[in-house]
Amino acid sequence: MLSRMETFSEHLRQEAASLRSRLGGMKGLLIHVALIGVFGVFLPWKRGIEFLDPVMLSAYACLGVLFAAPTAAQAFADSRPTSIIAAIARISVAVLYGECIVAAFLLSGIATVYATHRHSFFFAPDLAGLAMAGLLGLTASFAFASVAAWITLRFSATAARGALRVMFLLLLFVYFFRAQWLPDVAGLGVLLCLVVAAAAVFGVRALVK
Repeated sequence: MLSRMETFSEHLRQEAASLRSRLGGMKGLLIHVALIGVFGVFLPWKRGIEFLDPVMLSAYACLGVLFAAPTAAQAFADSRPTSIIAAIARISVAVLYGECIVAAFLLSGIATVYATHRHSFFFAPDLAGLAMAGLLGLTASFAFASVAAWITLRFSATAARGALRVMFLLLLFVYFFRAQWLPDVAGLGVLLCLVVAAAAVFGVRALVK
């Protein structure tokens, strides 16, 4: 058991190093700073107090899927993992990357709202709801990244990117028409994402044997 944990940790370090090299150095850093400037500063500033609405915060907490899934697809396209442990480590690094970006968006967004409304009455974010939304975002990122990994291994990275575009459009459609449901269905969403992730990981395991 200890040996497996050490192997997983080693794979995590290797995948993290590979991700850093793919992000593109200074150019990648500037892109991420620009993203934080837009989603973590400009949009919260424009929305003002409305940014603290549970629906808005829940949507932000789920943005990790937009980064984790394409990152996983690219990683699996670059090289085929030699074991399921390596595959899970690769998926985990992609998910961690997406969640770090989400954390930067949320923290900078909330800080922007507080900084620009120091003399106004406003309510604090619903921390319990935000935590549940964060769990939904985490499990959704793992589910989407796992599905992207399976499609890449089974078909190709091009097929994975095409499938992700369709899924993202469906999510956008659902959010546009049923956004107000997001905080209320977070728990059910977590369970659904766990089922999808488990099925996708099982499929990946069958392909890397």
